[in-house]
Amino acid sequence: MKLSSSDSASSNGDSAAQRFRFDIESVTGDGRANHSQSLIRVWKIPIPLRRASIIPDLIRNLAYISTLVCFALVVYIIRLKEGLVRVANDPYDIRFGLDIDRDSQSIWDDERQPFLHDAFPVPVHSHNDYWRRIPLFEAIGSGCISVEADVHLRNSDLFIGHTARSLKKNSTLQSMYLEPLRRMIEEQNANVTDGTWRGIFNRTPQQTFVLLVDHKTSGIETLAELHAQLQTLRDLDYLTYWNGSERVMRPLTVVATGNAPFEGVLALDPQHRDIFWDAPLERLPSIDDDFDSNPVRYAYNRSNSYLASTLFQNARLWSSHREFAPSLDSPRLADMGASQIEQARARGLLSRYWDTPDQPPNLREIVWRVLVDAEVDLLNMDDLGTVRARAKGWGAIPLST
Repeated sequence: MKLSSSDSASSNGDSAAQRFRFDIESVTGDGRANHSQSLIRVWKIPIPLRRASIIPDLIRNLAYISTLVCFALVVYIIRLKEGLVRVANDPYDIRFGLDIDRDSQSIWDDERQPFLHDAFPVPVHSHNDYWRRIPLFEAIGSGCISVEADVHLRNSDLFIGHTARSLKKNSTLQSMYLEPLRRMIEEQNANVTDGTWRGIFNRTPQQTFVLLVDHKTSGIETLAELHAQLQTLRDLDYLTYWNGSERVMRPLTVVATGNAPFEGVLALDPQHRDIFWDAPLERLPSIDDDFDSNPVRYAYNRSNSYLASTLFQNARLWSSHREFAPSLDSPRLADMGASQIEQARARGLLSRYWDTPDQPPNLREIVWRVLVDAEVDLLNMDDLGTVRARAKGWGAIPLST
């Protein structure tokens, strides 16, 4: 096939336009070309400033340019809305500008690391933290005490990404979270010699940092790989664990969610279980709860779970104790009548609601305030710029004096 093009004038006398014509030629066996009769009109492109129609051409071209500018502005606004709201003279942005990324050596210098550890800690969870320009570091610099990482098991390694198509070879759980956390915690405990430990934040040195690992691939195999990759942190005694009778707190608490199986968590060493489960907040009461024992033995409890989460649309923030007190004459009924946050607290778990409304802004603000007033334990957030701008408005974490 041979492709040729030629220009022809418009039949309607429009001298300010140019039409493209493609004649498809087929070459015969003896080398002679036969022109087809088809005319393919691709586009009508205005030629600017032709003498016959200067003003229409000018208006048309300005319209094209305005369309492109508007499109660029829409893309820019969407970019800003995706958790990238910035605060004027934001101390974090000043230190972690566009010249810094997670692989920069300067991210570990004597200016930026002390800044991160001195952040004001707040009960906020960095949802889908790996979407940040600098994952983990921005969450810590914003005072978040919990981050979320989605993992996919590929070739005996855990890769970070929301979907399988978004995976990159250098974005692994080890490189993006486990190794940086090990390095930070090790630095925080370099001078600790009395057997105690210090967490990420200097203002609350006994505050553990939560790493919520969302299993996107098959539960048992992914959980087994996660357990294996935690060995270095386990050897350093940096992981919160259940010792058979109580939960022993450490600088880092690992919680499995998504496709992670509850049975797989239960199957871990009951004398040193250092991966906890994200229990279903909307259905914490279970037929396996034993209200005849003292204390009550819950199916989801401190030994196997750390968080209790659910969609915001499943939220039940009110308690029926006051309205139906006469009928709640048994511990089981009283538990069922409690609010979800109260149920989680009774089991020693931290409550969290995800997929809260983000639009319109006034509804988002109302939801945040309702959850804070209900004393939710972790507020799910995507916009860390807003977290930094209102650091002291998300609830209280007792600060060390």
